[in-house]
Amino acid sequence: FFTFSALFPGEPIDETRYLAVAWEMRLRGDWIVPHLNGAPYAHKPPLLFWLINLLWLVTGVSELFARFIGPAFALASIWATARLARRFWPEIPGAPLAAALALAAMAVFQLYGSATMFDTMLTLATLIGIGALWRVGEGEAGLGPWIIFGAALGFGTLAKGPVILLHLLPPLLAFRVWADERVPVRILLKGA
Repeated sequence: FFTFSALFPGEPIDETRYLAVAWEMRLRGDWIVPHLNGAPYAHKPPLLFWLINLLWLVTGVSELFARFIGPAFALASIWATARLARRFWPEIPGAPLAAALALAAMAVFQLYGSATMFDTMLTLATLIGIGALWRVGEGEAGLGPWIIFGAALGFGTLAKGPVILLHLLPPLLAFRVWADERVPVRILLKGA
């Protein structure tokens, strides 16, 4: 269902606008400040436009290939959902498959997952961040999970902006509620 939508032209207004911003980034050679019709386009962060241009370096300029980015992140989000379900419910062997199928079957996820938009990148960043927090909540010591959590915050910010904080700050702030009570507070505060 994801790749099928990539066979059709971009959906006005959003998809066509994002493809135009990526195209203008390529034409101008300005990789820091996206532009639309010659004016700075500060509405969205640049990660999607960077990825489209990176793909164009490999495949040549093509709307078809540019439109595979959203579905690729949607598939990665389904995989990350399955991995997170395995961590949440290790005693239930079918949980990863059930969680992955539940996400993939959602009409809204199919709609946004097949579009050239920022939502699937934000979804993947959120899943990675929650997975990292879960590792800390299970008592994993060291900086590894915190580095992954920080990378998820950075990735989410580059993908869709500070909205990632709405998804990752609540589980972080509620850590003591859901984490294993044996996890010392120093792991949360110091990461070691």
